Amino acid sequence: MNPDRQPTREDLEERLFESSVIMNLALELTPDLGVDEVLERIVEHIFQDLGYKIVSIMLIDPEGKYLTVKASRGLAQSIVRSSRVELGKGVSGTVAQSGEPLLIKDIEADPRFGKVRSHGRYSSKSLICVPLRAQNRVIGVLNANNKKNDELLRDHDLHLLTVFAAHASINIQRARLHESLKNQADQLKGALEKLRVIDKVKSDFIVNVSHEYRTPVTIILGYLELLRSALTDEKDIEKVATAMKAANRLASLIDDNTDLLRLDTGTTVFHFQKTGPHNFLEVAVRNFWHRFGEKGVGLSLELPENLPDVIVDEARMVKTFEKLLENALKFTPSGGLVRVQASPGPSGGVIISVEDSGPGIGAKDRERVFERFEQGGDIMTEKPEGTGLGLPIARAIVMRHGGTVTLDGSVSRGCRILVVLPAPGSREV
Repeated sequence: MNPDRQPTREDLEERLFESSVIMNLALELTPDLGVDEVLERIVEHIFQDLGYKIVSIMLIDPEGKYLTVKASRGLAQSIVRSSRVELGKGVSGTVAQSGEPLLIKDIEADPRFGKVRSHGRYSSKSLICVPLRAQNRVIGVLNANNKKNDELLRDHDLHLLTVFAAHASINIQRARLHESLKNQADQLKGALEKLRVIDKVKSDFIVNVSHEYRTPVTIILGYLELLRSALTDEKDIEKVATAMKAANRLASLIDDNTDLLRLDTGTTVFHFQKTGPHNFLEVAVRNFWHRFGEKGVGLSLELPENLPDVIVDEARMVKTFEKLLENALKFTPSGGLVRVQASPGPSGGVIISVEDSGPGIGAKDRERVFERFEQGGDIMTEKPEGTGLGLPIARAIVMRHGGTVTLDGSVSRGCRILVVLPAPGSREV
């Protein structure tokens, strides 16, 4: 169209139609499409809607040396299969190398197309070749030959196909990225599945080995108990007591490791029921009362009367608070105090705290106290007894109840661990 003359109604209708074609194509090219499907839809729209006899998209191979046809309309399959254009050769190769679009109104007079013409494989009057660009580099070309109405191609056609090429480039890159991410996701999924299998084999092995270790440890403890009961010399009794203490510690390590592995693998069976927090808290405190007395540490349980019920596995909750009390006892010196308190949660449920009067936890250790085999303090000078698995087990059990276990950093002295158990309405029995 001459820029000096006013557009006619036909011109405006043609521009409106072309805009609708571009819009429809943009709506069709959804992010989930693969590269091949994107290419096919682009050439189909150009071929059908814009009225070209031959349309093709050629992409540069990974080595950056050749162009090959990846999608086409109007070309014989024999031509498509044999297409291989070196960069810098012919029309497509020249455009791919230079990055500049070409409008050839008279192909017969253009020497760059002579080689193809001499084979007589198809006839062209005029041709448009537009580069496909992505991230400032050419990734291929869009070719369109001959209008179906036999009109010669114009500058406006070149402009329109340049717009299509821009859409094509963006969507090709998006499709490639989508396919790459999908492939990576599939690979990661496969690797994750292998890791799960390996992890299960490892867990089964450790559980089985732990069981094999637990049996002789139990036998050793039994013999040591019999031996201690038969001894009269205080020094001998003390030696046996030391051996029993070590054997009990080994038994605890085996049991804790097995419990944590089963929690990790989801093989621990839970029996949930509605109950008051006092039921499991009183049992846990009663089970540890004598140990606190032996060390000279005070233990208090402060429960208000208006505590709401929670849905828990009572036995697992007893174990949870035994682990928390054991941790508090380890770090509280003789003459100190451990307090267990509970209050209703702001959204239902219960908040339970276990607070000791020990040295507290340094800032550098707060992030790792719930990690396995981690214990506060200087392991060279003040290594506390225990397996380092108590807090991880407590947290794992509470998380299976939909709750949380956190360290309260607001206390200035000692350590306070907060357990939040959800309201009954958030869990089905």
